[in-house]
Amino acid sequence: MTERVYTTVDLAKVCKVSLRTVIRWVDEGKLTSFRTPGGHRRVREADLLTFLDRYQIPFSVKPTRDKKRILVVESKRLLEGLLKQILRRSSDTHEVVVARDLYETGVKIGMLQPELVIFGTIPKEQEIVRFCRSLRKIPDAKETKIIVLSEKFSAEKMQELLSLGVQAVIDKPYTIDDLRPHLLRVLG
Repeated sequence: MTERVYTTVDLAKVCKVSLRTVIRWVDEGKLTSFRTPGGHRRVREADLLTFLDRYQIPFSVKPTRDKKRILVVESKRLLEGLLKQILRRSSDTHEVVVARDLYETGVKIGMLQPELVIFGTIPKEQEIVRFCRSLRKIPDAKETKIIVLSEKFSAEKMQELLSLGVQAVIDKPYTIDDLRPHLLRVLG
């Protein structure tokens, strides 16, 4: 799992202090931080918790994991728009991220650890099966949920995908009403 990192603005909100106070804590060496290549200060969650404990500072918001991410694999942005429409009421808890191909998908799964991957564009039937098989071998991605939107899979490939933990295979063309129940079931 990737460690949570806070901006100085995040810290000001968590600690209920001004931004200037957080910057002063960092400048005085009280709060350990690092700088991004752009020069912005960032604080790791472990350093924040150590600081809060050391100085007995109450905080208003417990550090929590980022929004749940949904990774959409598609060459066009049609599916992304549908998902945002379905999730508009939960935009504070879910974030839709797009990948254009399987390579970018693999990279983003490693970096973002999405809760759900939706394959809207699939180059070849066999590639998605191979990808799902490989994904299940990665310890941090074993619980990643998958939905596949397909032109038509053979019955054999459909069974293989389901055996690899794919939650749903939805035939194209699909509507928002076809996608919504699967999405809501998978995301809870």
